[in-house]
Amino acid sequence: MRQIAILGGTFDPIHNGHLKLAEEACSHFPLDACWFMPAAAPPHKQDRKLASYAQRLRMAELATAPYEAFCVSDFEAKRRGLSYTSDTLALLRETYPDCAFSLILGADSFFQLEFWHAPADICRDARLLVAAREYADRHTSLHEHAEHLRALFGARIELIPAPLIDISSMHIRALLAAGKKSAAQYLPPAVYDYIRTEGLYRR
Repeated sequence: MRQIAILGGTFDPIHNGHLKLAEEACSHFPLDACWFMPAAAPPHKQDRKLASYAQRLRMAELATAPYEAFCVSDFEAKRRGLSYTSDTLALLRETYPDCAFSLILGADSFFQLEFWHAPADICRDARLLVAAREYADRHTSLHEHAEHLRALFGARIELIPAPLIDISSMHIRALLAAGKKSAAQYLPPAVYDYIRTEGLYRR
């Protein structure tokens, strides 16, 4: 059975932190591939104007192109309605019965997981690979929360010893909107060039 990791997100824009997290997951666990899956209609971002799905998909393709084990999936665009992780995982299992799925999560998403739509289904359908930042202030509570989710949902959880990378898409968008060239240090060069060509994130 193929071992596939899913890294979902708005990717508005995708940045080096996303790539590093996927790299760490692939280096610490026997994964055959990591699928980057841009959210077509993220339920928690309905009040914010996003770059178009096609643009976010293209940025993900450009970012992952140098990595043999990475690919980009437009799976969520083929479904109607909001992009709930639980629905996506259920459909993935149905569509790819020869694959076992793991879901890569940052620490912030992990702490919010039990408040997501159908968290029990998520924990049933995928192993959770969680960024464990050993020197972050709440690393101990990360372990405690893992035990909480194991007891609550029978979750299968592995911690990725990922280095702390202080990057957020929101910060990058703010830099780009202000015309700051320093945004380039957080982005794959091909993504930065695409953003400039498309005129994304300007005020």
